[in-house]
Amino acid sequence: MNNTIRLGLMLIVLFHAACQQKAQEQNQTAAPVTPEKVSARPTHWGYEGNIGPANWATLDPVYAVCANGMHQSPVNITKIEAGTGVSFKLDYNTIPAFKIQHTEHMEEIIDNGHTIQVSVEEGSSITVEGKAYVLKQFHFHTPSEHTIDGKHMPMEMHMVHQSDDKSLAVVSVMFTIGDVANENIAIIVANLPDAKGDTKHVADAGLNINGALPANSFAYHYIGSLTTPPCSENVQWFVLRDPVPVSADQIEAFHARIGNNNRPVQGLNDRSVMLDQVSVEVD
Repeated sequence: MNNTIRLGLMLIVLFHAACQQKAQEQNQTAAPVTPEKVSARPTHWGYEGNIGPANWATLDPVYAVCANGMHQSPVNITKIEAGTGVSFKLDYNTIPAFKIQHTEHMEEIIDNGHTIQVSVEEGSSITVEGKAYVLKQFHFHTPSEHTIDGKHMPMEMHMVHQSDDKSLAVVSVMFTIGDVANENIAIIVANLPDAKGDTKHVADAGLNINGALPANSFAYHYIGSLTTPPCSENVQWFVLRDPVPVSADQIEAFHARIGNNNRPVQGLNDRSVMLDQVSVEVD
């Protein structure tokens, strides 16, 4: 091999090494590549057609428990009188201000779906065997999701509470049609948002939650789930036994906005539903 060829090969090797070193330097100084941001918005679901309750589990893998969960809600409750002696205490304060929303997806606490939700300031709670759950929001279903002896009530309110360890407890209030409008429900009806996605902030409302509860506080207690996707289980449920009367116009005001938004009742399976008295603290 003559000197000219040797020199050419050496230049090629040197050029290749220089290119590799430059590429390494560029990689070291380049900004790190970040993965594309994934939306946290839940997969869309509803109450009718191919996105209805029968198909929730097929819409997203995280909704699988909606079909294969064994402790799902709502359930049919048979009137019983047996109690367990478990200690429940409701401590609800008058709410001076609140936020009311008409939305398809709520992501703050749970995904409620198509409903009217009222978000409240802290200060109200339920205590179960010494464990406190703070009231975060309440929302409505028409007709009721739980049934009593196989029968629906015109409307049901779910009061969603959360403990420090993020576990949930829901107090359910059933409504029946009476002759007189409920004053506290009237405050909510007067401030219903005009359309889905709208939010209203209500100040100086003086909303008395106790005024929307039955006078005699007995509750059916069982362990269930969220009644909307992702249908997460291990939720403490307290369905108050006695319904609260509201006017037909008030029921219609909610139904006109949210339509039929009740999940069908689920199998009770190995669970028991017990009836116990609830003590109520009045502010």
